Amino acid sequence: MRNKLVDSLSWCGQEHLIDDFVAMNESDFARCLQQIQQWSLELVSEQKRSWQTRRSSVAFESLADCPNSHEQPISAQPRIGVLILAGGQGSRLGISGPKGCFPLLGKSLFERHAEKIRAKQAPLAIMTSSLNYRETVAFFESNCSFGLQDVTFFSQKTLPLFDESGRWFWEECGRIAEGADGNGSVFQSFLQAGIWNHFIQKGVELVHIVPVDNPLADPFDPAFLSFHQAGGGDLSVKCFRLADPEESAGRLVLQKSKLMIAEFAELTDEQRHINLFANTGLLAIDIHLMRDLANKTFPLHWAWRPTTHWENGMVCKKNSWKAERFIVDALLYANKGRTICYPRGECYAPLKEKSSIAQIEHLLNRESVNRIY
Repeated sequence: MRNKLVDSLSWCGQEHLIDDFVAMNESDFARCLQQIQQWSLELVSEQKRSWQTRRSSVAFESLADCPNSHEQPISAQPRIGVLILAGGQGSRLGISGPKGCFPLLGKSLFERHAEKIRAKQAPLAIMTSSLNYRETVAFFESNCSFGLQDVTFFSQKTLPLFDESGRWFWEECGRIAEGADGNGSVFQSFLQAGIWNHFIQKGVELVHIVPVDNPLADPFDPAFLSFHQAGGGDLSVKCFRLADPEESAGRLVLQKSKLMIAEFAELTDEQRHINLFANTGLLAIDIHLMRDLANKTFPLHWAWRPTTHWENGMVCKKNSWKAERFIVDALLYANKGRTICYPRGECYAPLKEKSSIAQIEHLLNRESVNRIY
């Protein structure tokens, strides 16, 4: 087992980790080898090339204007399937489990989404991560799936993390540091899990993609679905206009006249002040485009984040490079991407930090009153 692991690390150009074998046993070797085998040499090479060119910038144009949701006429609605992105943990909210389990006004995020989907009995798929797959499934099972008749779970993949020199490192003895590869891998995982075929059998025409942390998301918003149907596009994005240009949010921009989303960290100060249409993460996408996207390689985006390191038998916290693929890069491959602007308070209240709970609960109370009247 030790020799196989030496060969695997050498093929991946990570021979420096062999020096730490003195502290490892056969069980550690087996676990590490199994971990490495999930990453192909092609993927390892792609990640290394991407890290070496990570600081390159892309030119784009500003999006001057876009349609308004209140002016959108309502038309016949397509058959909808819902996909919830729920790979995140609730650590920043003070819970150890999946973020979707966090309660707001007595209901978890998962329950709030499930209530809207149950009313239409649409098929639902939930993308988890290796960190929370079992807990998410158990949470739904313990709550009788919140009355949903058709819910499927699948998990996103992982990528190794890099240290400041672009090398792998240990997270703990016998385990290479890794992180979820981002929501941009959702299409491939969705297809491989057999969920695309299931949605097709259910007659789904359009998939509404919803981040789990946004309780204001409405998967069956008639204005948004009508906008998508009327425009002849295959991917639509809900956006809102920012009041604060320094708010950390991706921006809707144009690249060679094609709609794109630029990540906040990749924008200059000047670009942040010019581009104020922000991404909500709410996407409507044709079911057949999802199959095509499963065969595309989305670019990797890099972030410098604190991570657990295992060095010389000791655990410490250091920053490392994390690579992710972003779902919004689906616009690169869409035949026609479009966006429509909403009032922020109607569609966007992501639960990121504890400090935002009171404001989000206020919006949820207002939403409840509006539904009554």
